[in-house]
Amino acid sequence: MDNNTLNILPNNFQPLPIYFHTACDRYVQLTMDREPGKQDFNQILLITDGSGILKCKNKTYELKRGCAFFTAEGVASKYIDTGGLMSAFLTVRGDGVKQILNHFDCKDFLFYNSIDVEKYVSDIKAIIKEYYETKRQSILSAMAYSFYINFFEQQYVNDFAPLDKTALYIEKNFTKKLTLTELADINQSSVSTLCHDFKNKFGCTVFQQILNLRLTYAHNLLTTIPDTKTKDAAASCGFDDISYFCRAYKQKFGISPSKTR
Repeated sequence: MDNNTLNILPNNFQPLPIYFHTACDRYVQLTMDREPGKQDFNQILLITDGSGILKCKNKTYELKRGCAFFTAEGVASKYIDTGGLMSAFLTVRGDGVKQILNHFDCKDFLFYNSIDVEKYVSDIKAIIKEYYETKRQSILSAMAYSFYINFFEQQYVNDFAPLDKTALYIEKNFTKKLTLTELADINQSSVSTLCHDFKNKFGCTVFQQILNLRLTYAHNLLTTIPDTKTKDAAASCGFDDISYFCRAYKQKFGISPSKTR
């Protein structure tokens, strides 16, 4: 949205604990100096390209692609563009932000050297899409809340051992096509080391874990939404082959997907 910042609600509109204020998935980040008390919103900002410098809380941080930071309402900060600095951001208001900060023991600022920029930008685009298509304030609030929770949880994920990060990645992305090479990169190891260590720790192979997550997801879907078609259930949890899905499903649950419905 090239500096076309999405502004959702007026400043005095506060019906929800957290409500979406502004967002942009592609912003030419100019040098900006915010004095104490001048920022009347909470912001998560991601660096998507270029380079720059951030000054906040009496510290200086180098900005490059992958960096991200949170600044609370009223916090002073200064961004300095040193070379094609580009960003994406999501700002919110509401008392619910204070509850999130208390839960994660964060006062008013959090900085990451490296995060998955593509994932967070994708989430911002989804929020923007929701606004333009339906403008459902409750959904926008929920999406913004989830975005902030995921961002603050990242500080703990960064402390995980590589194998735990890999397992968490599988849990969050099991519906997608995952390869051992991709997972080995996350584990910072070879494919053979990943397979050996994963089975030793979790008691199953990588693909058994992916299969179990997919089948469990499909089972929950079919039992909670009975009119779901078998092919749709298979596709939603990552299966391309419906026949294989049906065989694996019956082997795990002792009943076919159609009889589950």
